[in-house]
Amino acid sequence: MGVNDNEFVADEWPKLQRLMYRNSWNEEIARHRSPYVFRGITDTDHDVRTSLQRFVGESGKWELEIHLLRNFRQYARQEINQPESPFHLMTLAQHHGLPTRLLDWTSSPAVAAYFATGGSPDADGVLWAVDYGAAHELLPDYFQEFLGEMGADMFNAEMLDDLMTQVIEGSKETDSQDTDRRTVPMHNVRDILTEFSKQRSEDYIVFFEPPAIDRRIINQAALFSMTANPRTSMDEWFGRHPDLYWKVIIPAECKREFRDKLDQANINHRTLFPSLDGIARWLKEHYKPSRSQRT
Repeated sequence: MGVNDNEFVADEWPKLQRLMYRNSWNEEIARHRSPYVFRGITDTDHDVRTSLQRFVGESGKWELEIHLLRNFRQYARQEINQPESPFHLMTLAQHHGLPTRLLDWTSSPAVAAYFATGGSPDADGVLWAVDYGAAHELLPDYFQEFLGEMGADMFNAEMLDDLMTQVIEGSKETDSQDTDRRTVPMHNVRDILTEFSKQRSEDYIVFFEPPAIDRRIINQAALFSMTANPRTSMDEWFGRHPDLYWKVIIPAECKREFRDKLDQANINHRTLFPSLDGIARWLKEHYKPSRSQRT
């Protein structure tokens, strides 16, 4: 265990495996189903901020979020093969590198561990785990009621779109099962984000599954988080809710071993980034000489 009760150090492969699946037993369904979502970061010195937070920086120009999304929608129309809703649009934009308030997560601890073992071989990596169910208990009541009505414990982009549309229209009667989404006018992105952000004075966070827009989303078991306040970093949120997360430090000297073993378990760039670029990156890493071989 590390310096805090929710910080651990995985300095051996069996220890990492135990930690990745800690608290995974679900008594209610009598199965091993982890209540956590995961994120791997290559360096413990890197903070957990969104691409929008890094983009805005110290400028304070948070209105750029709307301009980026609006123009992305305008210029990407030829590439979008279905009418996009705001959360779908943000997912697509994030997936292709546009700064957004979304943060990437995964339901797979092994995928997160793979990302944590990348980067500099001299820097410790870190695997973050967040109890998304407990985080969702901090949401406004009608968010939780909506999940209950859907019989789900995790949102997806379509559910969030339906929920926020109902809020804006002032109606809880919409049946998303019968709605032809192609004929429903998309609310202005600004309206959706503004309404989402003002639902409660205390900041909250929503985890949701993105549309399966390509194999990378599927293979990485991808999820996104979205905070009500785009200024709030996950580091700040963690600081206010230390009981909702834990993290595993992966020492620099263990990275190569753990990554090799994850590779042999078919968790690698070839499978996580199924493209020619992913294959090339995988081969480059697979055949890269060790330091001892290069000296």
